[in-house]
Amino acid sequence: MTKRDEAKQDYLAGMKYKEIAEKYGVTLNTVKSWKTRHWNKESEGAPVEKSVHTKTKKCAHKKELHPAIQELEDSDLNAKQKAFVIEYVRLSNATQAYINAYESSYDTAKVNGSILLTNTNIQNAVKRLHNARMAEQSVGVFDLVDGLIKESKADIRDLVDWGHDDIEVTDEETGQTYIKKKSWVALKNSDQVDSWAVKKVTVGKDGPLLELHDRNKARDRLLEKLLGKGVFADGDGNQQVNINMDSFEEKNDGDN
Repeated sequence: MTKRDEAKQDYLAGMKYKEIAEKYGVTLNTVKSWKTRHWNKESEGAPVEKSVHTKTKKCAHKKELHPAIQELEDSDLNAKQKAFVIEYVRLSNATQAYINAYESSYDTAKVNGSILLTNTNIQNAVKRLHNARMAEQSVGVFDLVDGLIKESKADIRDLVDWGHDDIEVTDEETGQTYIKKKSWVALKNSDQVDSWAVKKVTVGKDGPLLELHDRNKARDRLLEKLLGKGVFADGDGNQQVNINMDSFEEKNDGDN
């Protein structure tokens, strides 16, 4: 029996690699080599130890959709119509939404985008997504109306102070003194005012410039909602006011 065979018996009996190497006067690597190259391949030797690697099955996790998007996905609209709805809610532009969804030319999209918006199912889908989007942003119909009201009622005196001071001036030629009025303008501190109506504040060579949103435009929008679109209407003739929430939707002219 060779030294390697004797070492094998010791290995099967449970002796450590280091102990076998010291007993037979060989290196630790030699013992490991015997085990790998010979002992594991011989039928009467130690069984070959196989490492088992568990393969992880790759599963595509389905992304959870927003309920409003999921409702759109489950609707009877075709794929391009669904894409149009999403793009229209995102852009508020029927022509561009049609171009993005149908990959069409501008002229075709300008016509067909408006036509799609006359489809009742598409109108309902747009409305549901629009309402869901506004709800997520914590913006309600009254927030929008309140903003228009603030713009329409904006008073420059709430934001700016102005006036004049009496200054005593001496005429250099006559030596006589007289009172001169010197005008001044001062912006109020930003933390003291409601800045909703402010469109822009700049500082130029002549001093600060305060620009407000167009008050008349805001009033026209309110009148449109109050009168033109019938947002407010007498209910039963008893001074009761009914509010039609749906009519606060933005006016559609095809491209806006």
